[in-house]
Amino acid sequence: MIEIFFSFFLNGLPLLILIIPLFFIWKKNIGKYYFRIIAGAISFYLIYWVLPIIFQVGQTPNKLVTEDASSENFALGIRYMAAHIGSLFSLFAFYPLVTLPFIFLVAPFISFILLWNHLRSEEGTIEDNLKHLTYEFDESPFDKIRNELFRNDWTREKEILKLMIVLLPISLYLLQTILDISGLQNISLTTGESALGWFIEILLVYLATLIFSIELLFSSKIAIKGRYWGIKLRKQTYRSLYSVGAPISILSLILFIVQYTASIFIIIYFFAYFIMVSIIFVLFLKLFEPISILIFVKIIEYWKTRKEKAQKFKATNWLYMVVASAVATGIFFILSIVVFNTLIAMFGEEHRIIINSAKFSYKNPTLRNSFRFDLMNIFNIVVLTIIPIFITAYIFAYSLKYLRSIVLGIIVFFSIIMVFSIIFYYLGANPLISFAPIEYWLTGQLSYTDAFGFTFYTFRTATFDANLFPEGKLTLLGILALPYLFTRYLMATIFWGIMIYYFQREFKVKTTTIDDKFVEKALFTTIGGFLTHKEYNDEADRYLITRNHEFTEESIEQETEEFKRLLNTLEQDKFLQEILPSAEAEKKQLYYTLNSLFKTHKIKIWQPEFKYRYAKVEKQGLYVIYKDGRDILNYPFVKDQLQDPGLVSGMFTALTSFIKETTKSSELLKTIDHGDITILLEYGFNFFGALFIKGSQTSEIREQLIQFINRFEKKHKSVLADWNGMLAPFRDDALIVEEIFTEE
Repeated sequence: MIEIFFSFFLNGLPLLILIIPLFFIWKKNIGKYYFRIIAGAISFYLIYWVLPIIFQVGQTPNKLVTEDASSENFALGIRYMAAHIGSLFSLFAFYPLVTLPFIFLVAPFISFILLWNHLRSEEGTIEDNLKHLTYEFDESPFDKIRNELFRNDWTREKEILKLMIVLLPISLYLLQTILDISGLQNISLTTGESALGWFIEILLVYLATLIFSIELLFSSKIAIKGRYWGIKLRKQTYRSLYSVGAPISILSLILFIVQYTASIFIIIYFFAYFIMVSIIFVLFLKLFEPISILIFVKIIEYWKTRKEKAQKFKATNWLYMVVASAVATGIFFILSIVVFNTLIAMFGEEHRIIINSAKFSYKNPTLRNSFRFDLMNIFNIVVLTIIPIFITAYIFAYSLKYLRSIVLGIIVFFSIIMVFSIIFYYLGANPLISFAPIEYWLTGQLSYTDAFGFTFYTFRTATFDANLFPEGKLTLLGILALPYLFTRYLMATIFWGIMIYYFQREFKVKTTTIDDKFVEKALFTTIGGFLTHKEYNDEADRYLITRNHEFTEESIEQETEEFKRLLNTLEQDKFLQEILPSAEAEKKQLYYTLNSLFKTHKIKIWQPEFKYRYAKVEKQGLYVIYKDGRDILNYPFVKDQLQDPGLVSGMFTALTSFIKETTKSSELLKTIDHGDITILLEYGFNFFGALFIKGSQTSEIREQLIQFINRFEKKHKSVLADWNGMLAPFRDDALIVEEIFTEE
């Protein structure tokens, strides 16, 4: 009995180590982040590590043979458990730190291709349509992550997970068909080989990348001429995949089971493995998505202004990136030598024996070799993969503050990294970017040892050979795997570099009136280093100067008259061009004054990340109407422009019923165009809002209406559930209207 207790306790120790801190940080900000991490880790441990026992039923567990005296065996058993837990954590960390960044970096490019294809079908040229694009990005990625997590809304995660589960049987059956065509090892695991199991991860990466590219068009709230095209595309895509995919998935599942009846437990494991990786993907969705949105918008912005950028292209300070990439490569080279020498000192020429004994088909390996293999996993994943990725990413992010061009930075920095990696690879050294994909995947194999003085059951780390390139030949599966295998470390480094770079920046949105018809909205980020003379003289219209508001009025009074005058001028945000003097001597003096204020953190300098123009609209009136046509709230934006609420509510009720009846559509009416008047409609639970505007709709005014509907519903949810007609609860809601719809 005590053997069973200790087996459960020691095997559950990794989960206990993860869960215990949650009790102390649950109510803190970090608890929201940590919960998603441990939820993913628990699903990983139970499915990736424990569930394989289902296809080991009836098999004799491997004995982890001990070789030393009992006292030494006990110490070795402790070291084995420590290394095994470390190996588990390292394997799990590989998903969010290496695998998921590939998805969240590649998806924005696929989203842009989908958007580009749609713009081709729109009326007008692609260049003109690009100018009419708007998107929502009005806060920093860190603020967006925090706000999304504290909303505690899991609706999107559930929808994505549901869709991936629907597509699961089709995907696996298609994958097994590819394996059969390729002539690779089938689903049987008796020989210790399974290309199917190994490739499930890659299959899911491609599938998740495609699904997230659709999701990205939705979450970025991309709008074309004021219409949220991404929201509509996502809805149509999901509906089609559910309606078509569900019956095909059922058929695929039946065929799968019929064809592989003898391997039913292995099928269950593969299905569970697919679901596990899907769970990890959706758990980290809101942590990585804001950076993906930013990358997507930057791609659009780059394409919109590519001709202008080509004319102004500067390669100044690119030597910083050359030096930085050489430093990153040198650090990795030194690190790999240190690790290699350490491993040689620890294992000597036995490393091949250790790797060979870790195979699933190997019988009764020694406890010492199992401990060593777990240790090798930790070194390989943490020291030779994760640490180099983050060192390189940080050096890249730090160097960007001198270059101020992400595109040029990526081209220069990673081109040199690739060149060094190719040289290292052909010299037989470890390259920073791997060109030799590992052809095995890891799982847990039921084993036991008597190192502790009793029979202790555990799941030793065992490997399956994928055999993607038999005898060095390319196969269909190998070709499909290459894009992910050869670029995942590079993609992860770029993604984390961009994330580190932008997490060090502050974000600011500024709306500027261009003329009577147009407004420009721009997103600015702080710069890391002061402006060069050329930037100061030639690009003064780009940069925004603000006073650091943590710098108090009392502190300003202690400054020199020159500093005091300038700081008072910057009480309101100013573009650099607005404060430049005309005299050359004064202009030169201002440069050194600004430099001094910048270095002492008294001012901030902001550069634009992207901007777009949209047409002004004149708001006429807002009406909030209950589902049965009763008027709840009305607000006039223009004096004497408010219509009779009773007539308005009756019109919408009749019009909505007429459209549903004649078109047989379940879609809700969203916009009504009538000459120079446009009516925007958004719906809540049991009510809807109608905003009358003069001019064409924009995504900004639509977003304001959506924001109002959400605020109104949240405030009056209980009242609106069964409204008795009393208007008293809504008496102060005009303040919400003024707060949301007031122009900046």
